[in-house]
Amino acid sequence: MSPQHLQHRLLPVHMFLPRETVEMLKQYGADFPRDLALEQDMTILFSDMRDFTELAERYHPHEVYATINASLAIQVRAIHAHGGSINKFLGDGLLACFSGEGKSERALGCVLEMLKRLPENEGKKLPCRVGFGLHSGRVLLGMLGDEERWEFTVVGDVANTAARLCGIAKPFQALLTESVAADLPSEKKERYCSYLHPQMFKGKKHAIDIYQVDTEADY
Repeated sequence: MSPQHLQHRLLPVHMFLPRETVEMLKQYGADFPRDLALEQDMTILFSDMRDFTELAERYHPHEVYATINASLAIQVRAIHAHGGSINKFLGDGLLACFSGEGKSERALGCVLEMLKRLPENEGKKLPCRVGFGLHSGRVLLGMLGDEERWEFTVVGDVANTAARLCGIAKPFQALLTESVAADLPSEKKERYCSYLHPQMFKGKKHAIDIYQVDTEADY
């Protein structure tokens, strides 16, 4: 196989790496600082399939794989359409970041789209009931790993809280914190966010007020 032919077969690096990582590689190249850590205001979104263990036990791996892939494809399209970035895939779920102007409003629009599209896929693949958690605040984007394997990822309490919320969300339910709700335009908060209750998480000193995204209202 000629070098020219091989070159045409290579896929763009942005298909495999988070947008933030690609931007850092473009900026620093071979001089990428190994202790790079950047602080930034972000709205973090976690997603995760409910009852995945049962699904994996009952069905053939290829069916499970196709179902996860179909679910993630819907989520990826929605996240990119609303200006978000996929930081990493987490088996049957993902971690996405929204930054810049209107970050929480765009994250809300993204979740509303996913909550509409994902149930429509139920009849085409295996049951794929996804839950979501969103939290907003100051995060640290930093390098983790060593010379064998590096990852530029989100670190800190904001990501941890979003993951905790995702963990208690019911199938096709999106939970968000007061910090996300407060970051929304008032009309969007009133229309799409229903207050549930304060939630205490292990290791936290104070309870967190949580809201549910109302899927009945048209975005």
